[in-house]
Amino acid sequence: MSSWKWLPNFIFQICLINHVAIVKSQFPTPIFIHFKCQNNGTYTSSGTYKKNLDILLSSVSPNIDTNGFYKASIGKNSDRVNLIALCRADLQPYQCRDYVKNATAEILKKCPYKKEAIIWHEFCMVRYSNNAIFGKVAYSPFDWGYSIEYVPNEDKFYRELYILLDSLHNRTVRNRSSKKFAAASRAYPDYRTIYAFLQCTPDITPRDCGDCLTRSALEIQHCCRGARGVRILRPSCYLRFETDPFYNETMVETIL
Repeated sequence: MSSWKWLPNFIFQICLINHVAIVKSQFPTPIFIHFKCQNNGTYTSSGTYKKNLDILLSSVSPNIDTNGFYKASIGKNSDRVNLIALCRADLQPYQCRDYVKNATAEILKKCPYKKEAIIWHEFCMVRYSNNAIFGKVAYSPFDWGYSIEYVPNEDKFYRELYILLDSLHNRTVRNRSSKKFAAASRAYPDYRTIYAFLQCTPDITPRDCGDCLTRSALEIQHCCRGARGVRILRPSCYLRFETDPFYNETMVETIL
């Protein structure tokens, strides 16, 4: 199992990541939560915005579709709330419902009284805003995490990594299914097999999906060069690679 220690990104003043629980499933990895509270206005505990937000957050788990995606709005004018939720594409529907239920509870704890916030749970993302967010690619706010273990022969490793990421980038953009993602591994005899997973929210265009993933791939060199595992988290796309298996290969093979 990969030994992960999530390092805070002080440059972008990302909030400290919280180790929440151990997943008791086929994913033998700790659950990590990243979040970003936006300075886009506040609401009161007794106001209409809070009531609308509570209604939307409570509707995610029971209504998220079998593809792991949900979007909904409620309210008018300054009290309108827009919400997007996305599960990682390799989850079973019951897992997705459980994880988004946890994420919707956590986001209120992490960002109380904020009109705009995002939470990246280990297996899902939940985002809400008083601004329009549907069908619009969002590159920020973003966060990253990386392994404190580094690869030998860094240049060669990253050449192999980018061959894999380029292939998955094209497959994700061209994926016409309701789950806009791709995952695969690439043998690297000098070290370990590389596993990678890319995903976009289904509401954005293929071009926007590609642009989002390209930005994330380029970010690896700035944030985490040499690390043997990295994840880049954005509102509209997700990129992760590791040298240990981390996704459900059986589900991936079934879907793709």
